[in-house]
Order: sequence, then structure tokens, then C-alpha cells
Amino acid sequence: EEGRLFMVGDPKQSIYRFRGASSFNMARFGKKDFHGGKRGRLKRNYRSVEEVVQTYSSFAIGMKVGDPDSGLESERGPGGNAPELRLADRSPEQTVAIADAIEEMRRGGYAYRDQAVLCTGNERLSAIGQDLERMGIPVLFLGSLFERPEVKDLLSLLTIITDRRAMGLVRVACMADFEMLITDVASVYEYLRANESQPAAWLAQVGEIPGLTDAGRTALKVLASALKGFDNASAPWTVLATVLLDRTRIAADLCASDDIAERSRGIAIWQFMNFLRAQPSGQGLPIPRLLDRVRRLMRLSDERDLRQLPAAAQGIDAVRLMTIHGAKGLEFRVVHVPGLNADTIPRTPPAPPCPPPDGMVEGAVGSALQVFRDGQAEEHECLFYVAMSRARDRLILYAATEKSNGSRRPLSKFLNRLGSGLQRRQVTPKRTLPAAPEMADIALAINGRPRFAGPQLALYERCPRRFFYTHILQVGGRRTETPFMQMHEAVRMVARTVVADAGAISGEDDLERHLQEAFAFHGLADHGYVLEYKAYAISMIRYYLEAREGHTPEPLAVISVTIGQEEIIVHPDDVLVRPDGTRTVRWVRTGHFRSREVDDVGAAAFLLAVRQVFPDADVELVHLSDQSSRPLSLSADKLRTRRGKLSDFLQDIRAGRFPAKPSSRTCPGCPAFFICGPTPAGTLEKNFR
Repeated sequence: EEGRLFMVGDPKQSIYRFRGASSFNMARFGKKDFHGGKRGRLKRNYRSVEEVVQTYSSFAIGMKVGDPDSGLESERGPGGNAPELRLADRSPEQTVAIADAIEEMRRGGYAYRDQAVLCTGNERLSAIGQDLERMGIPVLFLGSLFERPEVKDLLSLLTIITDRRAMGLVRVACMADFEMLITDVASVYEYLRANESQPAAWLAQVGEIPGLTDAGRTALKVLASALKGFDNASAPWTVLATVLLDRTRIAADLCASDDIAERSRGIAIWQFMNFLRAQPSGQGLPIPRLLDRVRRLMRLSDERDLRQLPAAAQGIDAVRLMTIHGAKGLEFRVVHVPGLNADTIPRTPPAPPCPPPDGMVEGAVGSALQVFRDGQAEEHECLFYVAMSRARDRLILYAATEKSNGSRRPLSKFLNRLGSGLQRRQVTPKRTLPAAPEMADIALAINGRPRFAGPQLALYERCPRRFFYTHILQVGGRRTETPFMQMHEAVRMVARTVVADAGAISGEDDLERHLQEAFAFHGLADHGYVLEYKAYAISMIRYYLEAREGHTPEPLAVISVTIGQEEIIVHPDDVLVRPDGTRTVRWVRTGHFRSREVDDVGAAAFLLAVRQVFPDADVELVHLSDQSSRPLSLSADKLRTRRGKLSDFLQDIRAGRFPAKPSSRTCPGCPAFFICGPTPAGTLEKNFR
């Protein structure tokens, strides 16, 4: 009321819409809000050289929140270098181009710490950071703490104490202190499959494990000494503090190193140890409880606070990697912005699952979905403006011109709005991007003729690396089961009982008894929601029984199909004969139908094998959760394509190609989550009989 409100803001830098922020309050100032308030412009920029200011000023004029007066004037004047757009053929070459440019700028007098790489998302930033580190570029960026190699090494070390199958050994064997060949690791796994023992007890029996090399036996004795005295009840922090500080030189070597990459690893371990020191109490053994918590934090993306670097690290001479959101308010002498493609900046986000009702957002025009789209388009303009305006002296943008399949990849429409001062040039990196450890081929010698099941090859299609751990190295391990998954396993158990003996369930009492036994076997008998789970399970089994009525079951037999020189085996879940003599072969799933199920190579292998043995049979896909049954069929073209994919997969397996397919959604639940990465040196021999 006394006119004493003073407000400063820039609608062009409004980038926190996902938190509910908006520049709407600035648009209303002096009009609907604080009527009569005076508005003025701050026109002089004190940060950037003239070439950079002109570039983002050209863009600002055409922004949704901009106008013809949105341009700024540079206080510093010209710097002599125009902003650049560097075009590489494909995404990996774009990352190499960034590395080359960073070194070029360093030779021109800009230290690593003077440079920043800005991205729109943490996942992409993390991938770029790992790639730059492999090319020798020091970066100041932790990324996802639990996916950093040095932290995964320590988590794998912990699993050896609690896992009967010692799954973590395949990764621990790559650590310098415990290094051994992959043949030694395979010998340990073979021994553990044949001899049941308590977790880590086998480390006291290293002399009894056949097939070990002398170096492997020595490494295992060092590992046994490092973990001596620890068991299931040991606290994770105590175990790792003892190993790092007292029983190995891991911490000492990191502290003594002048290498910036080593210092970054030390920071990550320091951050991880602080995390371990403050674990919440709970039921269960300390190490498994920790591992479950890590998976849960990763699934929920709730470990973001652990990505923050300590203040003491800020002086390290390393390239800063930041999201554009995190860079707001900061400035750097050189800014690198990758991903100037139509599917990245700007991208079209999916519609919100729960939009506000139409007309609820004040001042907005149109439907709720249109309001959302307009707001996202505005925010992506603001993000790009913020990214460019962080640069003081040099601004370098990057884009790939081809997709992985060789087709053209369109550039961002924002680039045509940067004025004539932007220099464009195609770059051809002289070096290649080193493969990530989890993407590298594995030296594999296969003896005999392998026989893989259709679902196994479907797993190869989803993630070849997990297929390697599960079916080649055979490290064991299963996804962390939720009670819901345990209920599905109990239903499968009862269904198998029905197939083995059609008269096993003749009434409700039999159904109740078999289900009670299955729930007890899978650990659900005492669950708090056992009645709800049981009701769901009973409805699934009833449908299964009804779907078999009027059919005559036939004994199940393993069937197969030959692809090239390889054989794929298939296990039908049910083979039934109708009264008219028609045979029906069923693939039974307990979950809900997903369209991709009929498109993967597992479905194709099932169909090919059934057609080879029972040419006239009906093939059905049954889903007990949906209480539905549908024909399983593929067109001749699709079946031919899937057959070709199966052939390619089998050849890739023989060639040792097992690249990972990272996913923030599925990886935290994968049995191999903590070990996924490098494999020990040497050639793994796999014998198939």
C-alpha cells in the first residue's frame, strides 16, 4: 500500500515449472497485481562477451516470454570467437567431439575447472561423465553414487559375506587387490554349485577348490584375509572401513595419488562411507538390509542428495558436469551443450497422468492438456536460454546428424533462431570412444552344442549382459521378490501341480490346501495381507481350472526347433485335446497381458517349436490375472524376422557379445545390479553336453 515493493526477475529463466514455479507473477506485476507499479528493463550484461550475448539475445526475442526488447547489450565487448555448432555423425562421436573440444580449449588457456558440460537430465549427464573419464578427461561429477564403479566394487565385496553363491566375486576379481582370471572365478562358481556351504565359508576352503591357477588361489587368500572375522551380522560400515583402511591399501593409494580421476573416486567412496555410517535401524541382517535399501532408493530416484559434491572438492581442476537446472545462477568461461537435436532440446514430454481440470489454472487459455503443452514448450525455451547464458567467453553446441541405424536425425529447431553469428562445422573425431566395461565383449570359448530355452533368449533380447551372468557364467541370483511376486510364484506352483495330476484339485478344500502349502513354501503364510493375496490367487487358479474343463490333458514333453546349427528348446505349460480332437498347446502366464510378449523372440521360439512338432495345433497365450486366453500367432513376415533375430542372437552369444541395456526402471531390481560391469581377464570356457 505504501508502494515499497521492489521486484527483480527474468521470465526467460523460469525453469522450475516441474516444482510449480511460474513467471506468471511477473507478467501480472503492475497490471492485475500491484496496479500502477512501474516496470523497467535491465539491459546490460556483465558476464558474457558480445558474440555470446548476441546469440542468446537473438533467441530471446522469439521466446514465448520474450519480445522485441528482450535483447541485451554486452559490457565486455567482443571476445573474438563466435559461438559454434559442432556436428558429429552419431551420438558416441558427439561425446568424443566434446572431449576434443575440452582439450582444445585447455590448450587455448582455459583450465578444466573453467569449463562446464550442461545437459537437460541426470542420466544423460552421467553417461557423458563416464565416457569423458574413460577418455582421460577429469570431471567433477558424482552422478548416481550407487552406479559408480568404485562404489559397485564395494557393494560387490559386501555381497560375498552374505551370498552363498558369491555372486559379487566376478566383479571383485577385477579389483587390483584381488585380481584373478575369469577361469578362476568360474572354478569357484562350479565348486559352490556342487558344495552347499555358509556364505563366505568357502574362503577358508580355497585349497579344496579344483581348477584354480596359482595366482587365483593367492588372490582368494588375500580376499579371505580381508574379510576374515566378518559374517551376516557385521555392520557394512565396519566391514568396508576395515578393508579400506586396515587390510588393503585402497584408501592409502587414493589419498596419495595426484591423478584427478583417482581423487574423484576417493570423493565417491568418502560420500558412500558417510551414507553407510547413518543407516536406519530395521529388521533383518545389516548387509542384506543395506542392499535392499540401495535398490529401493534407486527405484524411487531418492538418492539425489548423495550426488552433491562436498565443498572441499570445488577446487579440483576438473570439468564441471551439471544439469541446466543445477547451473542456473552460475557462470563458466567455456560452456559445452550437447544434444541439440529435435528429440532432445526441445523434447515433447508425455502427457501428465493427472492433469488439472480444464479452466482451473488461472490465466491459462485452452484445455488442461494444451496448457501443459504450452507450459512445457515455454520451459524448454527457458532451459536453452539459461544454458547459453552461462557462458562467459566460449559457447560450443553439439548435435549428432544420424541415428544408430544410419537414418537422418533432425537438428533442434532452436538452432535456426540463434542468428547469423553461429558458426556450424562438421567434425570427425580422430579417436573412438572406449567401450564401457559393461558393454565390452567377453572372450568366450564354447565347446559342444548349446541348447537354450526360448525364455532364456528372450532375456538375451532384453539385456544380453544379464543373460551372460545368469546362463553363461551361472552366478545364480534372482530378482528381489516382493510379496506380490511371491504370490505369483505360489500360483505357478499350484498350476504345475494341476498339470502333473489333473485330479489333484477336485474341490474348494483341495484348492485351499494346495494354495496354503504354496504360500507357506514361498514365505507368504504369515504376511499381513495374506487374505487379500489368497483371494487374488484363488481367482487366478479357478480360471485356470475352468479353462481346462472339457479338455483331455496330454503328458508334457520338451520340444525344440533348430536355428542354423543351434537348438532352442521350449517347455509348453499345457497340452490339451478338445472333444473334436483338436490339440491346444498353451503358454500360461500369471500376470497381465503386455503387447510386447507376442513380439519378443521367446514367443517366436515357442511358436516355431510347436509348429514343427504339432503343425495343426492351436497355440494359445493364457493370462491368469486377466482371466483371458488369446491365440498366439505371428504373420509369416514377422516369424521370418524373429527367426533371423534368433539366429543373430545365437551367433552373438558364441562371439561373446553381451552388452548391457541400462534402465533406471529395471536395473535396480536385477540380480546382477551390483556386479554389472567389467569382467576379469582371460577366456571363459563353457562346455555344453
